[in-house]
Amino acid sequence: MLGILLTFFQSCENSKTEPLDTYAYYPLEIGRYQIYEVQETVYSSGQKDPVVTTWQEKDEVDRIASSGDNVTTYVVTRYKRNSADSYWLKFKEYTVTKSPDKILTSIDNQTVFSLAFPADSKVKWNGNLYNDGDARNYTYQNIGKPLQLGDLRYNHTLTVLERKDTSIIDRYVGIKTYALATGLILDEQTAFQYCQDDDCIGMDIIESGTYRVKKILETGIAE
Repeated sequence: MLGILLTFFQSCENSKTEPLDTYAYYPLEIGRYQIYEVQETVYSSGQKDPVVTTWQEKDEVDRIASSGDNVTTYVVTRYKRNSADSYWLKFKEYTVTKSPDKILTSIDNQTVFSLAFPADSKVKWNGNLYNDGDARNYTYQNIGKPLQLGDLRYNHTLTVLERKDTSIIDRYVGIKTYALATGLILDEQTAFQYCQDDDCIGMDIIESGTYRVKKILETGIAE
């Protein structure tokens, strides 16, 4: 823990940080919402074609659970619907805790160290520091870079590389992109197991696994 903190503060002192307010990459206020399109592609052994499922999710900051000593915990409600023509149904609740130096996201009984502040390309942190998972180094990429996402353009974004483990038998990649004054705009999660037979090993032929991409459609403040 001490080593992680020392690495964090040394990085902040020895490098030039992003001049913008990096806390605004994860804005939190009651009523703020984001609507996403989610597409999941599932590959299964023995099936020729993957199964593709698409739905929409809405995350809305519902209330403040606790606040004090510069630490505030927000309760976020997640809704789900099959398409834009369907009704929203409440799916789950999770919490987001904002501290001066980090954002913690607690969902499905697992707390993830999502963002470290201030954002800097030399900062590394253990995303699983607050759960029982194996240590996983998170790093920043493309801080402050513009991004065109469909019809939406964001002048300032940053990307968090959460995982990149690849070999001839599998591929695990997790990437999230945040936009200034918007929050999460893109989430890509890849978990593939490749064919390991003698005639196909090393050819990146997917035998089983999942690819899920979550893209923002809309954001705003509920009245």
